[in-house]
Amino acid sequence: MKKRATALALVLCLALTACGGREDSRGQGLFQRASGMEEDTVLLTVDGREVPAWRYLYWLRRCCGRLQEQYRSAGLTLDWNAPVEGGTLADYVKDQALADTALYATVENWADSHGCALDEVDLAALESAWAEKAAEYGGEEAYLRRLAGMGLDRARMEEITAVGRLYAKLYGLYLEEGSTLAPEPEALEAFALERGGITVDRVLFAAGEDREAARQRAAEAFARLNTAEDQRAEFAALAAAGDDPAGPRTFTLGDGMLDEALEAAAQTLEEGQCSGILETGEGFSILLRGETDRSGVEEAYFDYLLQEAAENAAVRLTEDYTALDPAAFAAQALRETE
Repeated sequence: MKKRATALALVLCLALTACGGREDSRGQGLFQRASGMEEDTVLLTVDGREVPAWRYLYWLRRCCGRLQEQYRSAGLTLDWNAPVEGGTLADYVKDQALADTALYATVENWADSHGCALDEVDLAALESAWAEKAAEYGGEEAYLRRLAGMGLDRARMEEITAVGRLYAKLYGLYLEEGSTLAPEPEALEAFALERGGITVDRVLFAAGEDREAARQRAAEAFARLNTAEDQRAEFAALAAAGDDPAGPRTFTLGDGMLDEALEAAAQTLEEGQCSGILETGEGFSILLRGETDRSGVEEAYFDYLLQEAAENAAVRLTEDYTALDPAAFAAQALRETE
């Protein structure tokens, strides 16, 4: 499966709110009325994990509602048959809902594989969250009616919310050095470079009108660096006296901050290592590779790995899924919840 699920989908499971949805007291559930299928029937599997229809239809309703609101806000008429890349708008929401479904199932599969399960603290947190939301809506019965308008009941709501707590447990395991989920340092470093850029400081001797004089100054500076007891302090002094006042800067490849030749040289340096003398049209440079900016990289890499796993999961679809018409489903489901 090659459909990227947004990481924001996981935000929902941490603080699920009963937004949208009219009170519903009829016999069949919202999703059965809108789709014509039994809500607990297995609609698909993700790496062998069976997913009931209601979980996929929950995401499909959200995707349809979000798209409808975007069109409404723009003053446009929503045509589910309108062509978009890869198909129609109906195909698009169907695929997006499948991606969200696969992401949640992948979290559960990872939790099973790595021995992460809800404990008493998690169960108590779910109970507390339920009590808070029930009070917010004026009592449990009122809250249950609200959830029914979203196609949920208490068990389903807590099942979705529990995935968020599993995600947090998996991330905690991922941060433990030596754990089964701990990333390879080399892989994390490569990801940090790709996402966070490369940090360098530079000593520059601008060519100006006398290029040979600048070359000589660069050679003298390089010699001073090689004999300095504190190379970093010497580099800082040379950089401050040089022709590049910018100081340390973080760049990403191709952003134009540095000449391509300097970018290429920076990539070959280890953290704390100085380059040789690098000649460009601007003049003569000596680079010092700084520490890679890893702020936020650990969590971003974890989400990247999780989404890659979801995208590459073995998804098996049933005939019911293939026959599902998103436009017809949306017409019924959204009409009831507006």
